[in-house]
Amino acid sequence: MFKYYLRRAFRDREFMFWSLFFPILLMTCFKLSFMPVAMKDIDFDPVKCAVLTQGEGAYADEFQSVIAELSDEEKVKTGNLGYDHAIVSLVSCASMEEAEKMILEDQVEVVFLVDATSQRIDVQVGESPSTTSLMVARSISESFRRNYTLVQETMTVAPERMEMVMASLSDSLSVMKAKGTFMGESTNYFYWYFYSTIVMGMFFNVSAGVKVVFDIQGNLSGYGMRTSVSPERKMKILMTAFLSRYVLHSAVTFLQIICMNKIFEIPLANRIPELILFVLIGNLFAMSLGSMFGLYAKGEQSAREGQATGLIMLSVFLSGEMIVVLPGFFEKYCPIINQINPATIMNFAFYRLVFYPTLNTFWMNIIKISIATVVFLTLAILKLRREKYAAL
Repeated sequence: MFKYYLRRAFRDREFMFWSLFFPILLMTCFKLSFMPVAMKDIDFDPVKCAVLTQGEGAYADEFQSVIAELSDEEKVKTGNLGYDHAIVSLVSCASMEEAEKMILEDQVEVVFLVDATSQRIDVQVGESPSTTSLMVARSISESFRRNYTLVQETMTVAPERMEMVMASLSDSLSVMKAKGTFMGESTNYFYWYFYSTIVMGMFFNVSAGVKVVFDIQGNLSGYGMRTSVSPERKMKILMTAFLSRYVLHSAVTFLQIICMNKIFEIPLANRIPELILFVLIGNLFAMSLGSMFGLYAKGEQSAREGQATGLIMLSVFLSGEMIVVLPGFFEKYCPIINQINPATIMNFAFYRLVFYPTLNTFWMNIIKISIATVVFLTLAILKLRREKYAAL
């Protein structure tokens, strides 16, 4: 019986695409689009830049000092930026007219226009700037503005802490990736996209939960009618069908994680038992949630699957799958969303499993998902046990 249900699951082309191929395809797109620069898979030459200032003041002076340090190869190597060469190559320029001419002649890629009075930095680039020059220019200007504002606020509110703040900021300028390690791995926030994709692949298995319980209901499907008159116990059939899907989906998730680690070179912690538990709980939650839609939602099977998938896609979107800053935004302005959103809970659990020195928060997230899973499965079993069939 188990082999029969397993073969049925293998023949489900929709499942094979959304649960197996789509997450791998999405990770491939991430790898090709932004990971070469973010992960420094390819090197880049220092970006040729010029600085033009308007007015005089500490703001312009400090920015010029930062550019000078980023053009110093030795300082960059010994700093906390993660590169073994200078970030920028500083080109002398006297006026905007000269800068525009140098841009046209490819002598300069980026021009920083610094207004010391209004404390503003504008960036001038050519007509077809490279992705690298744009990322470097944006990161330098944004990091400087953020750090300078912090220093100014410290001087006003707590000047006695100024020395400590300056020390912490001395190597904190983020260019394209922050160099930070835990257990020998970089903590680049771009990893979040990949971890979120794994969670999304697990959550797509809500459709499996819908299929399993829909099939078992005699009034809704011909297969359910045959199941209802079968000499086998109904609960045994249900558990076998559920287990076959669950085993297959968990195996698919492990395959995706192996691809993520070996092919896309995304780090995994040396915590194999916890990782296995994470996958098993995540797939069980998805199928239990799907069973709730299969039993309590209205409409045909496809309609119930659509409702379940829609909820999952909303959950995945709010977890930062497409906009990585969303969880941080919600944590600041509406933390309850992160606390109740299952995709965010699982994403945080995965990220903390890999990078955090302790697993306290990982276990808290796993407990949350486990409680929801137990509740969903209990309600599903109670519903099926009380199911009566009017027409067989």
